[in-house]
Amino acid sequence: WTDSYVKFIYCADDKNAQRHQSGWAMRNTNNHNCHILKKSCLGVMVCTNDCSLPDGKKIYQRPAICDKARQKQQKKCCPHCGAALSLLPCRGHGGYPVTNFWRHEEKC
Repeated sequence: WTDSYVKFIYCADDKNAQRHQSGWAMRNTNNHNCHILKKSCLGVMVCTNDCSLPDGKKIYQRPAICDKARQKQQKKCCPHCGAALSLLPCRGHGGYPVTNFWRHEEKC
């Protein structure tokens, strides 16, 4: 997982860049600038029992994008051990939420 400031430059024909995909569960955040799309990371759902699968991998679930669905998801149990799920927020530099800024640059 990225744990510091990272900058990526994508080609104009990159389909994931065109769809503003990062691989993280993100929500659009209004930043009052029509030239920049700002998206904030929603974190990851983890088992409060810190259980592992037989192969040693931890239980992680992608959080729902919709606030209401995410609240409902937090009331569900771990599919492996039955313990509660908890939302582990993304925290970047200084404890602020991890944010992606998508900007189209003519000169790239």
